[in-house]
Amino acid sequence: MWKWLLSALTVAASFGSASADGYTKWVTDPVKKTHTCQYVYDNKANAKSTQTVVVHYADPARKTWAYYYNAKMEPWARCAVPGNAKYEPKVMAWEALKPDAKGYEVFKDKSGDPEPAGYCPAPKDGKAIIASLPLPPV
Repeated sequence: MWKWLLSALTVAASFGSASADGYTKWVTDPVKKTHTCQYVYDNKANAKSTQTVVVHYADPARKTWAYYYNAKMEPWARCAVPGNAKYEPKVMAWEALKPDAKGYEVFKDKSGDPEPAGYCPAPKDGKAIIASLPLPPV
């Protein structure tokens, strides 16, 4: 009985997560010196959208951030990963691309005040916030 119940729960969980937002496995490119994965999510049009997430592991200035690129491969945000002073295992640290596209800054609310620690953005076409990020390979 317990095996059947466990199997049923496992199958139900896998079906439930099939339509949820999620990530592909990280892929390492030794030529570009990057780790890359895809973030797949439900968009506002009730279809799937994909964003590319990149960690530039050989670049000292960028190796502690996961950069999010939209479908046009335009960067829009980054999230701290291990090695970054802002990284916290239970509280994601996000920064938005500045309006002039020259660097990043904390996300701001409509009044221009910084969002609180742990704020997670949603892609412009997304229905939900990006609530997680799988750790890139070491």
